[in-house]
Amino acid sequence: MREMRLMRWLRVPAAFISANWAGLLAIVVLGLVPAAAGNQRVMSRLDHHADEAGTVVLRQLRRTWWRDLPVSLGMLVYLGLGAATVALMAWVYEGPVRVYFVGMLVPVYWVVGAAIAAYVRAAATMPLTATRTEVLSAAGHLALTYPVRALLTVPATVLAAPAYVLAPLTVACGLSLPAWVLAQIWRVHPAIRGARPAQQGAT
Repeated sequence: MREMRLMRWLRVPAAFISANWAGLLAIVVLGLVPAAAGNQRVMSRLDHHADEAGTVVLRQLRRTWWRDLPVSLGMLVYLGLGAATVALMAWVYEGPVRVYFVGMLVPVYWVVGAAIAAYVRAAATMPLTATRTEVLSAAGHLALTYPVRALLTVPATVLAAPAYVLAPLTVACGLSLPAWVLAQIWRVHPAIRGARPAQQGAT
């Protein structure tokens, strides 16, 4: 009985590590969206996917890599531009001028980040066979239905930065921990057409 309880307790950290490693592999092959979406698919139904967490992420990568490649590349551009903008502002401007330009750009980056988060959530919830157009439509519907939740994903991702910036945490849970946090934010009755079939048929 004690061994059974121990095994049950170890399923959760094992799922975090397994999903994270599979996600890191996906990122290596430019599968940033499949990595994030696969981890969210696992974390949204952790009890159901705990024993096959890595397999779920790799399946997401294999089935949706080409479909989500443009958005994956867009995410890389978004992250690169964000980092470059921060560096440029710190180097070129000082005082009130820096505050002014940052104030102008933050809402833009915030909205774009929320839109990407909604796409990832849609990709994590819909069937793996859904087309890019269907995922885009579902993401728009989700963002418009739950705009506050969509906007909250951006500061939540920023606050989770230690998980994917510090090397020991990155290896252990750099993708899975932020995915779990975002799954809690999105924990709503599915506003996405086809969401429930995805959770049943895509596993």
